[in-house]
Amino acid sequence: MTERFASASGTASPAAAALAPAMAHRMLALIEAITEYDTHPASHSLTGLLRLAAGEQPTLAEKTSLQIAGLAALTAGRLDLTPEGFDVLACEVERRPQPPLQAPATTPLATPPEGPVAIARLRIGSASYEIAEYPGVDALAFRTDPTLPWRDLSADLALGWSEIAAEILQRTRNALEEYARMHMIRRREDSNPEGENGFDLYGIGWEVRDSGTALFMRLDGETDWQEVRPSALAHVAGLRERAAAALVAQVPDLRDRIGEDVHAWAKRLAAGSIVEPI
Repeated sequence: MTERFASASGTASPAAAALAPAMAHRMLALIEAITEYDTHPASHSLTGLLRLAAGEQPTLAEKTSLQIAGLAALTAGRLDLTPEGFDVLACEVERRPQPPLQAPATTPLATPPEGPVAIARLRIGSASYEIAEYPGVDALAFRTDPTLPWRDLSADLALGWSEIAAEILQRTRNALEEYARMHMIRRREDSNPEGENGFDLYGIGWEVRDSGTALFMRLDGETDWQEVRPSALAHVAGLRERAAAALVAQVPDLRDRIGEDVHAWAKRLAAGSIVEPI
């Protein structure tokens, strides 16, 4: 995945038009010098805007902050200034004439950390997750607690925060079973001989029967009952919950059959998520 931060070759980017690259380079050099005395002398949004004006690529943390602040937005894989972002850069030109400046000599940057660097906190309902970037690459990781190791994510910022949140939901919750339990219906027309109870999940039909010591299940069209292993039911109690757990345990390809529906459901749950830059 490659993002472009300038227009066609030979044409100045909107950011460079709003703030001269030489000025942006000088301000970045000043911020970098101050970091020897203050580890956080400027916000990610400010340094991200300056990098765009200087013709450089913002870091992932800076891209995230710019998008959250509404100063930049991804369009077809390209990070563009919003009207608000352009106005913020242009205010320096309007307030003060800029003297001609020479771009400072490039100085070696500090060696980036080897592991992920936290850039944001994602809140989904009452749950909170730390999101981190891998320096130099468009890859993310997450963790549920600061004491736990980072776990790599497949989704990235180009796909959007809803995709990131949906992936995290599916990896931290038993999403397949939750989806089945919420969307399956009980077939009331069943006469329930010998304690049999029928259910349907968008065309997948099955029956369960509780013998008192074990739970048995069979899919529609099957004649033999299969005992559901006790470990697959240890976390549930009610009949509906046990029937959903039995379906997940006894149908190995269930995720292949309804995985897209589960993902769409997870995205709907993630619609109310909140992203806070760190």
